[in-house]
Formats: sequence, structure tokens, C-alpha cells
Amino acid sequence: MPAITVTISGLVIDSVVQAIRIHSIAPIWLPVGLQLGAALASSLLSTFSNTVQQLLQEQVSNRVQLEILKKADTLDLAFFENPESYDKIRQAANQSSYQPVTMISQTFDLGRTVVTLLSLIFLLLHLAWWLAIVALIVPIPAFFSSTRYGWRGYQLMRRQSPERRLMAYFVTLMTTDTYNKEIKLFNLGDFFTRKFWRLATDLYKQDKKLLLRRYFTNFAWSGLTVAANSVIYLYVALQAVVGRISLGGLTLYTQTAVQVGQNFQGLLNGISSTYENTLYVNTLFEFLKYSPRIVSPANPQLLDSAAEVKGLDVEFRDVSFTYPGKDPETHAALKHVSFTIRAGEAIALVGRNGAGKTTLVKLLTRLYDPDGGEILIGGRNIKEYDLKDLREQVGVIFQDYVNYYMTAQENIGVGRVDKIEQRELVKSAASKSGADTVIEQLPQGYDTMLGRWFKDLKESTQLSGGEWQKIALARAFMRDARILVLDEPTSALDAQAEHEVFTHFRSLTRGKTAVFISHRFSTVRLADRIFVIENGSIIESGSHYELIALHGRYAELFDLQAEAYR
Repeated sequence: MPAITVTISGLVIDSVVQAIRIHSIAPIWLPVGLQLGAALASSLLSTFSNTVQQLLQEQVSNRVQLEILKKADTLDLAFFENPESYDKIRQAANQSSYQPVTMISQTFDLGRTVVTLLSLIFLLLHLAWWLAIVALIVPIPAFFSSTRYGWRGYQLMRRQSPERRLMAYFVTLMTTDTYNKEIKLFNLGDFFTRKFWRLATDLYKQDKKLLLRRYFTNFAWSGLTVAANSVIYLYVALQAVVGRISLGGLTLYTQTAVQVGQNFQGLLNGISSTYENTLYVNTLFEFLKYSPRIVSPANPQLLDSAAEVKGLDVEFRDVSFTYPGKDPETHAALKHVSFTIRAGEAIALVGRNGAGKTTLVKLLTRLYDPDGGEILIGGRNIKEYDLKDLREQVGVIFQDYVNYYMTAQENIGVGRVDKIEQRELVKSAASKSGADTVIEQLPQGYDTMLGRWFKDLKESTQLSGGEWQKIALARAFMRDARILVLDEPTSALDAQAEHEVFTHFRSLTRGKTAVFISHRFSTVRLADRIFVIENGSIIESGSHYELIALHGRYAELFDLQAEAYR
């Protein structure tokens, strides 16, 4: 199109000169009409290209986010407990959403530029071959400079990723209700905003330093382009003066020479930008190439699904485990742990924070695999079962359960997603946890949006800590699993409410295997057996009365708590 445009421009000028000479506007109509048609065609093509690119941008961005979510769903818990992993996710999500479309667009642009460039060079060769050479050589130094700074910018982005993620965290702290109460009560607003601004200022200085170098270097190379264009203008003007070309030819060749340089520089810039975008897209590919270590076997065994078998027996055999990055000699989470839980038995885990109670649960559900020993369910190593099948048979509510900002129906229904629309099942689960009394008070009942993020105040409700815990417990009952694990999910309830929940829990889980963790001994004593865990080892086990009679660690902890109530 540029070659056609400059050719028509030359025709227009020559036709104007002819019209002046013959005192008639007749010669003008055709070139002006051609120029109008070319302008309309160029505008139409530009509009079409922009529309397609915008729509494609939206689709590709959504698709990239979808692939990131799918990949995240397959990765091990250990991946998410590594700070570097969050940098990978952030880079993949933030930097790679628009680059693929840009690269596609640039590929088409490069093809169009090559065709345009060849046609312009063909025109310029009619006047002087060396003009084309000059126009092509001048942009090359700027190309290498741009490519080098593109690489530096990419490296800077990767180095800044932890700080930018920390800035995003400060924004979350200051702008969500989850943290707002404590921030106000402790007057932390200025503290966090200062931290945010220090980071922002430091990163700005780094960006500014690189950008100034990049653009001043580009400015220096643009001086070479200006000088080369001046030489070309002078030569073409002299050719017009001596009569070798017409005034239209003067316009044609000066514009052609300029556009040869501009298009060749555009071609080189496109190659440089494609290279730079490839660096960012590779970040996405690096993330998508991560493979989980904890996977289902090629030929998984089936868990015993006999209707008469409600619970499942669990056995830990000499299990040891250390969290990634920790020294197993000094920071082992579990050390040679062995025990058996019979099908239908209720077990309580007791111990100080960090003793290893939650780690047992994580290993049972294969969120981690042990470093040594093995774990059996139903008489088989849990590694022989399909991961999805295994986790469907184990219902777990952790202390740091999730408050889903969705409807009450969905909050409970996600415990069993395939049954999420079945209101009666959801109601049954809610009644088992005591959440039904909470939901009855909501403005739209089970259709009320919980949390204040996505609906206005009239359509949503923020629950108290204890109410959220009842919703989370309902989720566990919705699971209807054969092994139920409650990891301190009632810590926000008062002692009486927790005792009632666990008493109800025991009556509803008769025949199922149950494991619960609690620091309240009025609850713990409801278990058939109690395991006392200290420093990653089970040091005592037995019923409440057996452990009291033992006068060991359990009895000591029980007396300490009882003393507090006297």
C-alpha cells in the first residue's frame, strides 16, 4: 500500500503541473480518485486489522489464564509453598497474556512490511541503486541496540518480580475487608503505604535508568537516520533541478527513500520486538512445563466400595517426612511414625503447634509423599490409588479453611461438586454442622452471596468467624467421605459450641473413620483413641482414661488445661 500511495502522490503532482500548463482540471480527476480509493482501502484494512487484533487479544488472554489455572490445578502443594513459584505464576499470567497476540500480529506485519519494502526498493532502483543501499544500512545499528535493551528489560522484569509481587500484597492488605480491621486497630495504614511507596520508588528508579539509556541511545542512532535522509533529499532535489525527474518524480523518490528506511527499520524493530516477546512467552512455557511429582499410577487400584464398608482402615508404617528446603537432621516434621486406625474408629491428635499433626493429614491425602516408610489405606499403599479417587474418599477441613465468596449453596456444595445443585443434600449437610440456623437468617437463604466483594450490601452478607466455620464443616459433611478429618476447624467457636459440634460429629460418623485435631480436651476425650504427638513422633496413645492413668504428657497437658478452668 505505501508503494501505491507514493506512486499516486507523484501522479497527482504531475497532473497538477499539467493542469496548470493547459488551464484545465481534467488531468486531475483520475489521480485524485485513485488517491481517494487508496486512502479508503487503507482505512478499511486498518479498521479490520485493529478489530481482529482486539478480539483475538481478548480470546488469547482468556485462554492463557485458563491454561495457567489448569496447570496450577495439577501441581503439587510443595510448588505453592515456594516463593519462587509465585514469581513464575505472576510472570506467566501478567507478562504472557498479550504477547502471543502481539507476536501473531507482528508476524503478519513483518510479511506485509517485506512486500512493501521490496516494492519500494524496486521504485528507488529506477533512480539510483545506492540510495536503496543507504536507506537499508542506516537502521541496522538501531536494531542491534533495541534488541540488546529488550533483553535487559526482560532480565529487569524477572529480577523485579518478587518486589512487584510484594507491592501487590500490600495493595491486597490495604484494600480488602479480610485485613482491614487489624490494619485500622493497629494504625498500620501509614506503615504499609510507606513500604509500598519505597518499593515503588526503587523500582521506578530502576525502570527510569534503563528507559533513559534505551531512548537516548535510540535518539543518537536517529541522528544517523536524519543525516542519511538529508543526503537522499539533496541528491533527489539535484536530479529534479537538472531535469532528470519531474516534480512528481521528486515527491515520488523522496517519499520512497524515506519509506524504504522507515519500513526497513520497522522490519528490524518487528524482529527485535518478536524476539523480546518470545522471551516473555517463554516464561509462560516454562511454567506450563512444570510436572507434578505426586501423580496417579498408570494402572490404579480401586478402593473397596462395598456398601457395608462405611469406613476405611489407615496405617502408617515407619513414616518420616521433612518439608522441602529443610534439614531432615534438625527439622524433620515426622520421624519414623507408625500407627494403625481401624475402619470406623475415631482418633484424636493432640500436641503443641508444629508437632506434626497437620503434616499427618497432608501425607494421608497425598498433598505430600513421605520421604521414608509407607501409608496404607484399605491394606494398600496409597500410591497405588488414583489421586482423585483417593481424595474423594477423604473429607478434610483444615484450620485455615477457605471462605468462598459465593452463595451459601455453592459454599457448601463445593464439598461435592457433582452434587452442588442438589438443594436437599446441601440442606442435609448444613443441618449436620449447625449451619442451617445461620443460613435461615440470611436475606435470600441458600442463594445469599457470602462476603462483600461481588454484590451490594443488600444482596450479600459477611459472616462471623464462627458462622464461616459452620459453613466449612457443612462442606465436610457434604463430602460424605469414608474418612473424615477435622483439623481444628472449630477454633473460632466457644468451648460449648465446639463440644456440641464434635458430639454431633461423632454421632453422624458412626462406622466411618474419623480423625480430628483439637486443643480442647473436652472434645478430645470423645475419641476412641488419642495419639499424643511431640517433635514429629507419637509418644503416647490410648483412650482418654488410659492416658490419664499413664500420668505422662497427655495427663500433664490435661491438668494444665483443667487448672485454667478452676
